Amino acid sequence: MVPIDQTTHFFDELSPELQLAFDSISYEHHAAAGEALLRAGCQCDQLYQLRAGKVEYRVEDRRGGQTVAATLAKDDWIGLPEAFSGLPSAADVVAITPVELRVIPKRAFEALLDHHPVLARRLLQLFSVSLSAVYYQARDRDALPLKERLLRTLYMLSFSHGKTLRQQQGILIEMPQEELSHRLAAARQTLNRQLKALEREGLIRVNYGSITVLGLQRLAERQLSQPRSPAAGWPGVS
Repeated sequence: MVPIDQTTHFFDELSPELQLAFDSISYEHHAAAGEALLRAGCQCDQLYQLRAGKVEYRVEDRRGGQTVAATLAKDDWIGLPEAFSGLPSAADVVAITPVELRVIPKRAFEALLDHHPVLARRLLQLFSVSLSAVYYQARDRDALPLKERLLRTLYMLSFSHGKTLRQQQGILIEMPQEELSHRLAAARQTLNRQLKALEREGLIRVNYGSITVLGLQRLAERQLSQPRSPAAGWPGVS
């Protein structure tokens, strides 16, 4: 199993030498609330780590408006996929509070990867976990009822977005219900009812802007006890 604290917050698990190498090629930047860090369709020539504040990923919807696809906070990274793929940003990334950023030019980051292969392996792990989460969500959307999709999504988010709390008091997933409902293609009110049901079962605790998974093993076992489509697999817990 991938250690939870080595995915979204991979930087803290790097060696002191590699952390110093990051420091040597980065500089600080402050952005005001409402400032766009990236625009959809634009090339990303630098990447950012949030040191304080919050940003939103906003994508265009069918009506010509924008939908919040993700909310990022302290220690999250912006522009990592684009730094590898060379593709333009698929979303607007906008500060919703004043933010403090670590900024790394793309060319300097590429040189860092060349000199430290362990960094490339760690980031490959990050991308693989995130891609798996997206794959399961897309595959299950038409095959499974909302409750099962919610259980599976919370399980996968525990690895891609989770933070282990002190004294093993659960796994904190910092994600607003609005963003979770968007991921599951479910109405906010319907999702809230399902979350409250899982909370009554003692599987999770619903917080403002986040969800605490109270037992990863129990969450997996609870999902396995549900009748489901033969095509719907489940990654095991080790």
